[in-house]
Amino acid sequence: MSFSFKVNKPKDLRKTLEDVRNKVKEHKGSFVGNEKEGKVSVRGVKGMYVVAEDAVEIAITEKPFYWPEFLIKSYIVDTFKKCSI
Repeated sequence: MSFSFKVNKPKDLRKTLEDVRNKVKEHKGSFVGNEKEGKVSVRGVKGMYVVAEDAVEIAITEKPFYWPEFLIKSYIVDTFKKCSI
């Protein structure tokens, strides 16, 4: 089941994406993208992102059935907050 949501665009998008990329790679995932769009795959969760004017739009396209949507969304939002500090 796919779902999508938005997170506020960080002030330093480049640094935040680099931090997120490193976090994904720590968990043996893949992150291919730039400051406009990209794809991420880690621990059975696959998705993509598109950077809009004031937000990062995230679409989760695949997830393990035992991981609830709210848990994935919460983890991603928290990761963006931590990485943008």
